[in-house]
Amino acid sequence: MRILRAPMIWIGSDRKLHLIYDKYTKPKSVHVNYYRVPNYMDLMTSSPCELPMEMFEPLVSGAVDLYVQYVAGAESRKRQMAEEARKQQRNNRDDERD
Repeated sequence: MRILRAPMIWIGSDRKLHLIYDKYTKPKSVHVNYYRVPNYMDLMTSSPCELPMEMFEPLVSGAVDLYVQYVAGAESRKRQMAEEARKQQRNNRDDERD
């Protein structure tokens, strides 16, 4: 897991609070400001954002950080799998020569 700037919390589809934190963080307590589940929002329309302004930056930054970590992890796994495939091909060629 990557280093997170701050632990993140969300309400899952199971209606429970979920907390994400890195291995360097040891939460002793959690303080939650619950506003409410926002109304449906369509980015293609001009519906106003219901989030308080002080929540906008941490929420968007957290979402972007999670996405970037996911993409970076996926790319890393692709490179790792490609390297393993190349090694296997080299091993197969070496075996055929012997």
